[in-house]
Amino acid sequence: MQSAKYRLWVVFLLFLGSIINAVDRASLSTVTPYIMKELNISAGLMGIVLSAFFWAYVTMNIPGGGLADKYGAKKVLGWSAVLWSVCSALTGRVTIFWHLLLTRIGVGAGEAAIFPIYVKIVNNNFPTEERATVTGCYSSGLRLGFALTPGLMAVLMVNYNWRKAFYITGIGSLLWVVLWYFTFREVREERPVKAEEPKIPWVVLLRHRTVVGIVLCKFFQDYLYYLFVSWLPAYLIMERRFTIMKMGLYASLPWLTGSIAQPFIGWVSDWLIRRGVSTTISRKSIMITMQCLAASAVFAAYAKDPMVAVWLLTLSVACESAATALLWAVCTEVAPPHAAGALGGIMNTGGAIAGVLAPTLTGILLQFTGNFQKSLLLGSLMILIAAFCMLFVVREISPISQEHYSV
Repeated sequence: MQSAKYRLWVVFLLFLGSIINAVDRASLSTVTPYIMKELNISAGLMGIVLSAFFWAYVTMNIPGGGLADKYGAKKVLGWSAVLWSVCSALTGRVTIFWHLLLTRIGVGAGEAAIFPIYVKIVNNNFPTEERATVTGCYSSGLRLGFALTPGLMAVLMVNYNWRKAFYITGIGSLLWVVLWYFTFREVREERPVKAEEPKIPWVVLLRHRTVVGIVLCKFFQDYLYYLFVSWLPAYLIMERRFTIMKMGLYASLPWLTGSIAQPFIGWVSDWLIRRGVSTTISRKSIMITMQCLAASAVFAAYAKDPMVAVWLLTLSVACESAATALLWAVCTEVAPPHAAGALGGIMNTGGAIAGVLAPTLTGILLQFTGNFQKSLLLGSLMILIAAFCMLFVVREISPISQEHYSV
């Protein structure tokens, strides 16, 4: 186990990497109405563009985690960050629909590896009673990045234009790669794989009921999450008639609240474990509660007062964020040390499939209904199904071993 001081630095690196990841992921959704107008793209086609990120994200999650298991977190995450940063910067050069589509595919391919690799890093560097707190901390970086992105992009657009905004954020992301390369020290599994304990193929992992449960949970929960990531700024501008600067403020509020909720709820769950509560109860009970509260998004859809809608969406995002932190903590608990990256990739693939569907279906529903009500209703239903999966499909939360290879 690394020193406490170095482990704290690792948490900071993961936290900062999550912020960078979020800015490059969410920057497009912030300027969606303006790109639609300049490039003459319909709401339906824009939904496809916003989902294109996840086409590559889906296909690269499992390979990304597997490559990290084979070649190490440092190399794979470093090169992945270079890819997504460059592709994000190239968004500023697009002139037609197909150019925009290709840049988003590139960003998705690069970002696919980050959270499966984070599972591996947390599994190898932190004990059980610290994992939810650590996961909450680095996950909060993603939400904080989403909180910063609308305001950051709004300022850059007001002072420059949306094209230069992508140049600045994309190239700026490369600075994190330099910090990562020179300060992160690779840690191999503390418990070497014994000869009689072969590495577990990712297909075999899916025979375990708990793995199936967390993948389903990730899919249904992330549908609501990616609806927010891809369409929240446009919702505030197109439906609630906010100005770009007002949107920058109020689109940030839900994600800022989520960034606070994640480490706090993770700490509460770890505190329960230290007090003698089982890992299963301390993770599942809080997660299910948060998922049910996140369904409050449905009420925002029908709120007449725009500010009431903002506060309901803030509650929804905060609770979904807290549930996400615990879900990743569950993944680190279940993962065998020698297949942590692979399991993280499997779970994140479930979420990435939701990432393909949510932006596309939201765009289609917007085009045919003219509002976001049905989209928010569907997203709320999805996260309630996620709570059902966590309650009834996921069993005991404990590391997968050879005797658990069958359901």
